[in-house]
Amino acid sequence: MTELIYAAIDLETTGLKAGLDEIIEVGIVRCTPDRVLDTYSTLVRPMEMPPLRVQRLTGITPDDLRNAPTWDDVAEQVEDMLNSAVLVGHNIEFDARFLQAAGIELGRQVDTLELSRIVDPVSPSHRLGELCQRYGVIIPNAHRALDDAEAARQVFLKQRERYANLPSEARSELAEIVAGADFFWSSGQILREWETQTPRLGETETARRPVEAAGRPADVSLPTGTLLQLTERAFASVEDQGFERREEQLAMARDVANALQYGGSLVVEAGTGTGKSLAYLVPAALWALELGRTVMIATNTINLQQQLVGNDVELARRLIRGISPEAADALEAAVVKGRGNYLCQERLDTEIQRAGRWEEPAVLARVATWRHLSVHGDRAEMRLPPEHGKHWPEFNAERMRCLSDRTCEYTHGGKAGSCFVQQVQRLAQRSHIVIVNHSLLAVDLLHNAALVPDAAVVIVDEAHLLEDAVTDQLSVEITESRLMETIMELANHTDEIVAAANSAGLSFPASTMEQAVEAAELALAEVFERIAELVSLYRDERDQQSDTMKVTSGVRNSREWSELEERWAATHEMLKQLISEIDQAVSSAEPDAEQPRVDVVDATEQLRERLTEVDSVVSRHSETTVAWVKRQTRRSEQTALHSAPLSVAEALQPLWTQKHSTILTGATLGSSDEPGAEFRFLRERLGVDEDADERVYGSPFDYEQHARVFLPIEAPEPNDLHYDDFVAMAVKQLALAAGGQTMVLFRSYRALNAVTRQVAGDLELAGLSLVRQGRDGSAARMVEALRSDPRTVVFGVQALWTGVDIPGPALSQLIIARLPFDPPTDPILKARADQYDNPFLDFALPNAVIQFRQGVGRLIRAGDDRGAIVILDGRMLHRDYGATFRRALPPAPVHELPLTQVAAEVKKFLPLRETTT
Repeated sequence: MTELIYAAIDLETTGLKAGLDEIIEVGIVRCTPDRVLDTYSTLVRPMEMPPLRVQRLTGITPDDLRNAPTWDDVAEQVEDMLNSAVLVGHNIEFDARFLQAAGIELGRQVDTLELSRIVDPVSPSHRLGELCQRYGVIIPNAHRALDDAEAARQVFLKQRERYANLPSEARSELAEIVAGADFFWSSGQILREWETQTPRLGETETARRPVEAAGRPADVSLPTGTLLQLTERAFASVEDQGFERREEQLAMARDVANALQYGGSLVVEAGTGTGKSLAYLVPAALWALELGRTVMIATNTINLQQQLVGNDVELARRLIRGISPEAADALEAAVVKGRGNYLCQERLDTEIQRAGRWEEPAVLARVATWRHLSVHGDRAEMRLPPEHGKHWPEFNAERMRCLSDRTCEYTHGGKAGSCFVQQVQRLAQRSHIVIVNHSLLAVDLLHNAALVPDAAVVIVDEAHLLEDAVTDQLSVEITESRLMETIMELANHTDEIVAAANSAGLSFPASTMEQAVEAAELALAEVFERIAELVSLYRDERDQQSDTMKVTSGVRNSREWSELEERWAATHEMLKQLISEIDQAVSSAEPDAEQPRVDVVDATEQLRERLTEVDSVVSRHSETTVAWVKRQTRRSEQTALHSAPLSVAEALQPLWTQKHSTILTGATLGSSDEPGAEFRFLRERLGVDEDADERVYGSPFDYEQHARVFLPIEAPEPNDLHYDDFVAMAVKQLALAAGGQTMVLFRSYRALNAVTRQVAGDLELAGLSLVRQGRDGSAARMVEALRSDPRTVVFGVQALWTGVDIPGPALSQLIIARLPFDPPTDPILKARADQYDNPFLDFALPNAVIQFRQGVGRLIRAGDDRGAIVILDGRMLHRDYGATFRRALPPAPVHELPLTQVAAEVKKFLPLRETTT
């Protein structure tokens, strides 16, 4: 048998677009699985020199490239190195596109990125550098072509070793998936070769994690004393545990202890640096331990959830150990997420059996391997990229199959004890502290979710975001394509429906489904065409990004809407009749095909939900909701129906009426500096109990010494024609003054892009890297960019205004381009504002103040941080409400100066640091 020859390859390029950008370096390692045969490396002179960010990444400078050979000079040598070899590379598709654009014909390709996701799905990262660290592969010069090619070769060999050590059951499932693929799949071919060439070194079967019997949190005898006294005694050892004593933290802990001891509600704002997590965790844990009860803690961001379970619970345990080692050891905590986050193993089994229908078998293979290595079956363990995440609903435990009372093999059958949902339920039932996100709290309040145990105490952190989470749970968004996808999902089960009908002696020929799908497609097209016509007639002229039409009483009373209702009623009735026939067939069938039956029930239930959603907008008017239609005018012509609640206060009433104690906390809950009215806006929006106590604790940070706020006196207002030009000029001057380490917060991508066009070139010439949210990655990628290179300027929008934590000098300057008023075209916010006598002062302004406080709070995150805040919105100086925003600033000196002087003061105030261009 001829030994396979591989060519591990890496290219460095001037950019990401093959055909437009150019190759500047080639590295190739020609090899067999056992030895290196030859290597090749060369620089390549491009027509245009690489941008600064590429020079920094690779270390390749224009001087290095000026005397290098051109691509025409080296193309033949590259072809010789690749001849008759299987191409191996990390994200090989990128390299292949550039090679093909350069005229190189390619054969079979192997992607170590895809293989990594399949054979090592629990790796924290699948980037080449991180995989090398994980596998002990040394890269002398990362982002140089030959070194990266050699790294890819060694990673490829390590992946073969990992495959050999996979559980035998996982390898069998991978073999089944590979065999089921009905087209050539390069990674599948490698897996097939490895399966025949490598012995099975892993366990013969997956180690099943048994589910402990359902129980309740253990109660522990604590030392004598009230909860307040025990809390104070626990915090008395805070300095012995290596923590700084913070009076604000202790005061908050006392307030929480009293609320838990005597019941009732508490709203408490604790400034950044207070240590609020520990302030509520310690008394909450003590209360739960003494009574054997559960405290639910709800947060909005994943970062805070991870901080709580990964760090703060353990810190609380250490403080509790000082008064009771037994209690500290007994303390149990669990993170619980919505069902949609967990894998349903039975559904995965079904998809493996249907592997032939998968156009992306790598996703199926990845999930199949991961389930045998997973701890909790939580999709977060896999870090699915968006292009793979879209398939997750095929596997998750959210749909009817996992919500029904039917017997499942993984809960009661031969594999009992390995159901991930059952595991998390049992763990939560035994835990004193159960950590959830706002969305799951909302689901629990609205639908009594069985995933989380009943909790007499609820602590809501980041409470200013709770309204949004509940709104999302109560909102509807439905498009024609989504509705048709649901119908087609039901049609995919035609064979099962026909079989069920036949076994029950009923008539349901396959042609019935075909005709129904065809009729539904035509009917829905007409319904949504009528909706689009209505949008054209009644749209909001102020919305330039899309056509938006609020469904007002005037619209509903129009002749056009009446015609729409009639057309929809006929379509709805037709689809309800189809569902009724399917229900009759399935419910009457012989009970020997339980799994297909559940699939059909699942699909019909999904269709019922979609029809109800459309009906809620088209046919059922409610005074407590706002409905609107939105038609995108840029990237697609999709028309979407929406509805949302005007208020979530009623939905949240169980927090105030059915709980022993509910505590709302956060760093920025208040929107007013009026004594006694700090939380009036929050209380109104959430319907907080009138008797709830209120507390405000400032930050212990020394803003007077460590922060400065600058307001350029010539800053125009956003409606000024030259506003974008001013922002661009200011950002350029300020970023250069700070030498990077800057984040600029915008309110829209339009503004972000407008400023980018004006400053990108100048920042690059000055040696600064510009990283833009959306274009250059996610919010997490922006944070990583700042931390890895201080000479970075980040442009961000909504996601970077809140929940971003960058302590230290990486972020030393925060620029707010515009005050965070929400757009007047947002239908939900507009409808909510209209409920007030003064929509601006009573709704828009306090809402903006809370967001503003969140934004400025991104800067000083630790006691020794030092930084400048610059606000480029002239309304801070020229409008009466500017004073409201000024009072919302942290207690730092505020300077009103010309822009050039602001830049000079920023440069003077920020610490000097060594930089290179």
